[in-house]
Amino acid sequence: MLKIVLFSGGTGSIAIQKGFAALYGYDNYRMDVVINAYDNGKSTGACRKVFNGKILGPSDLRKNQLTQYELMHGKEIQDKSSYEAKLLNLLELRSDAQNHVDYYSKAHALLEDSDFLCEDIKTEFLSLLDFFFFEDSENKKYRETVRSVVFHNFSLANIFYAACAAQNGYSLATAGKKMSEILRIENRVHLISDVNLYLKAETESGKRIGDEGGIVGWKNPVDHIRRVILEDRLGNEYVPMVDEGNTDKVGELICDADLIIFSSGTQWSSLIPTYMHKNFRELIRNAKAKKYLVMNNVEDYDMVGLCADELIGTVGRYLDLDDITVLLNDNAVESMKHVDKKYRTIHGKLSMPQSRKHIPEAVASAIMRNYFSVSEGTFRLISDLDGTLWDAYGDSHAKAVGRENLALFQGTIFSGNCYDHVYSVAQKYFTHHDGGKIYCDYGNTFFTLNDAKGNTNTLSDAFALPDDMADEIEKDVDFAGKVMLRGDSVITVKPLTDREEKLEKMRRILNKYEDDYEASLAGCTSIDIKEKALDKAASLKLVMSTEGWEPDSILYIGNELVKGHEVCIRSCGVHTLQVEDVFETNLFLKTIACTEEEIR
Repeated sequence: MLKIVLFSGGTGSIAIQKGFAALYGYDNYRMDVVINAYDNGKSTGACRKVFNGKILGPSDLRKNQLTQYELMHGKEIQDKSSYEAKLLNLLELRSDAQNHVDYYSKAHALLEDSDFLCEDIKTEFLSLLDFFFFEDSENKKYRETVRSVVFHNFSLANIFYAACAAQNGYSLATAGKKMSEILRIENRVHLISDVNLYLKAETESGKRIGDEGGIVGWKNPVDHIRRVILEDRLGNEYVPMVDEGNTDKVGELICDADLIIFSSGTQWSSLIPTYMHKNFRELIRNAKAKKYLVMNNVEDYDMVGLCADELIGTVGRYLDLDDITVLLNDNAVESMKHVDKKYRTIHGKLSMPQSRKHIPEAVASAIMRNYFSVSEGTFRLISDLDGTLWDAYGDSHAKAVGRENLALFQGTIFSGNCYDHVYSVAQKYFTHHDGGKIYCDYGNTFFTLNDAKGNTNTLSDAFALPDDMADEIEKDVDFAGKVMLRGDSVITVKPLTDREEKLEKMRRILNKYEDDYEASLAGCTSIDIKEKALDKAASLKLVMSTEGWEPDSILYIGNELVKGHEVCIRSCGVHTLQVEDVFETNLFLKTIACTEEEIR
């Protein structure tokens, strides 16, 4: 399954999450979102003040977790009477109140009347509400710090997250884990660090900006922000290490990622405070992932008067941009369409003309088309079956994805597996196929779905095994009753345990024949015997020659192109795509099936 790390930039990152889910299905990849929580403005700042500045700001954690909840339970939420829809409405509620007593009274009554909540969750929410408002809940003694809060458009869920953090050692990361359990979602939103700091900024003239709200709304084209600052409660500047104070390990996520995305968004308030962490630059530089930075559509208020090239120059103070591809929007305002030619770029029509907001699916598609290199041309697709299009041992989810893969796939199946298995899967799920050839038995056996069951053809007789070989193997007590002749070119012996020991015995049996045959481990319980010259590359070369296909016109998809039985395919001169599993194949097939016009 493709592993994606997304660095959050506010609404831009929310759009990217929604775009990927809409195109590919939320469960068919893994996307982890990395945030910082140094915001101290509006209701988030008020929550921090209630707990004497000892907690981080909960709003970005809340927004991203609720986005993931919405994506995970999208079907259920469409029914407004469902539990999922009602819970989402509750956690998205924002209310006004005259004072702290009025807000508490309204919120308490609302929770008491929320009969859709199970008793445990209702009790938990009421407990968090009490903890936020009261220093002594039994005697209803309000916190002094809550008395000065202005409850205007105030998020109820922020109260839950803030109180949960305060209850758990002032750790917002722990609050995120506990809230994810309530939401019944996997914990995929992570803090870059869990150190309690405050975000401030300094302009070129030396003016200080005191909070995130001031940074976001700076809008000063003659006095640009020069740097952002992280301060502790005493006003001391401090830059944490990545993962400082964390139990989650963002560094490990970065190291393991296949794809890293730096979201568009407000750079100084949302993104650079993440990028500035100690050792962040090195972690990104050393990551094996492909990396993409999504450019803003318009000049954001924190960088008014700065074009895309100047914006990316600022980001380059924190990131090495040599191996990061910048995604530009052809429909952005003119100043945001271009960067210096020294940067690697891709572009597309990613929004309505000059809109502030990207089309989520367009951004996701543009990134994935480049990730899979499908924008460089149209290829004839040839694909392995098991582990690539189909998962014979997968759970119900993997099986469903496999069925979808076979419905989407427009190409040639080229499998090393036996005819009976390949025919069974293809006959059930590859029914849209136009009657072209399907290959199995290392590619040397082929058939079409128009052929009657058992009616097969052989690609080449040169790979035929001796007539007596199967009988000779059958004589051995360890192999008796387990020998299957596949076409006339492969013998499979299964099921076997202690295969390494059995493999040596098999090789001794083969010693009576000329040194043209080999036995090797296959699958999980099998040994295959075939001529040494027969592999998927030899068969593919014969197919290309017979069909008149040029190697450069072919893209071969497989899950063992780096290590395993398909490494040899690279010798054919074809283009190759290594996938990890059926889920990554699914992303590729959906990417090539979706055009820019369809997305818009």
